[in-house]
Amino acid sequence: MNIINLVLTLTIIGSTAGTNESEHRFPDDFILGAATSAYQIEGAWNVSNRGESIWDRMIHYKPQKIADRSNGDIADNSYYQYKEDIELIQQIGANAYRISLSWPRILPNGFNNSVNREGIQYYNNVIDEMLEKNITPFVTIYHWDLPQKLQDLGGWENPEISNWFVDYARVVFSEFGDRVKHWITINEPNIFCIFGYHSTDAPGLDKSGRGDYTCGHNALLTHAKTYKMYQDEFKNQQGKLGFVLSFSWVVPQNPDDPEEVAGAKLSWQFWYSWFLHPIFSNEGDYPREMKERIANYSSIQGFSRSRLPQFTENEITLVKNSADYLGFNFYTARYETKLTDYDINNVSFQHDIGMIPIDKAFTKDRCTPWAMSKAMRHINKEFIIPEFYITENGYWDVGGLNDVNRAEYYLLHLTEVTKLLNEGLNIRGYFAWSLLDNFEWSYGYTQKFGIISVNFMDPKRARTPKLSSKLITQIYKSKIVPLSFSTTINITTI
Repeated sequence: MNIINLVLTLTIIGSTAGTNESEHRFPDDFILGAATSAYQIEGAWNVSNRGESIWDRMIHYKPQKIADRSNGDIADNSYYQYKEDIELIQQIGANAYRISLSWPRILPNGFNNSVNREGIQYYNNVIDEMLEKNITPFVTIYHWDLPQKLQDLGGWENPEISNWFVDYARVVFSEFGDRVKHWITINEPNIFCIFGYHSTDAPGLDKSGRGDYTCGHNALLTHAKTYKMYQDEFKNQQGKLGFVLSFSWVVPQNPDDPEEVAGAKLSWQFWYSWFLHPIFSNEGDYPREMKERIANYSSIQGFSRSRLPQFTENEITLVKNSADYLGFNFYTARYETKLTDYDINNVSFQHDIGMIPIDKAFTKDRCTPWAMSKAMRHINKEFIIPEFYITENGYWDVGGLNDVNRAEYYLLHLTEVTKLLNEGLNIRGYFAWSLLDNFEWSYGYTQKFGIISVNFMDPKRARTPKLSSKLITQIYKSKIVPLSFSTTINITTI
């Protein structure tokens, strides 16, 4: 067996960079961190009085919905190894760590009449450990793990969920708000509402074109009511509340087809402006074209009213301006094309748009930093965004420590962030997704996003830094994106 040392050099080329590294420096107060979520890393799914979540229920009863039939019962075992994870955050030079709270770990039956003190103590320990190591906690209140007992009552389709959530958030603010100053109410409702009601993700219901719109409507009202409650009851804590969406840049497969170009713009409205417009526009409410299209199709299909719920005037006012920042999650651009089997009577989210994503990779294997910038510039132009935080940005592969593609991905995307800062966009922070390889929802453990590798065959879930973590560490500690990155990698041959 021989170990060969190779020097790897990544270089930013073309128009993505200037010639001076000073152009790619982050401000001194810029947040540079990594992100995870409770269900994806914690494990300990049935210990310390934790309740059952919708992901526990779906996976345990329908394991075929997960690519490798795996689950999050143990995941990264972070419930027991959180100190090690926070130590890794410190080692890579991050000054912040984005986590989420498990609703069923704090309120096992979903309601605030039964607060689990063991769950509260666990998150107190996590937060205190961060602060002891000068790591700023960014805490997401809801990252997809709804208590199953609330799903049994209708979940996100039940308008009462806004009251249930506000009660839950009040417990959270009371217990942790003295130390946590950066909150995210809800992570990516445009993802869990679309895929959760299109059979793919929990709760795994087939209600596309109906349940997804109701879920999104209630998520917006839930966020806004939580924001108001915080201003009314906890403003003295002086924290900020953000709202996080997952973004892509929609590219028509056939750019010479005017209908397909128009369809790509309409798709943006349905996927993103659906949530941006009510919160971050002067008008509030849903985008006009989206409202009219769904109302028209609903009428043709025989519904007595639009499948997209309507806001009252008071609700429009409540939702508008109900966020201190936008959390921007981005992974890659995507192609879309016109539906070939279009049927006006087919009730679904995709048929309402008339476009569908296609499985066609962009150049550089899903690495599209230009698309991230296009999306952010578009949002900054069209909406009133107080502040941006890039709350997730990452690249998946199938494993391995010499993750050259991921390192290049981060080099190019962080360069784009500095360019956007130089253009004047008010971006206040960046979080790599993810600190660890973890349970990636319907993909199970078939996709690896971590800058730290986790050995899931090891009961101790051993963590090992990847090549990309070396690049991240250099950037985070210097606050400069280099024009090139060189390191030695070891290749073992037999």
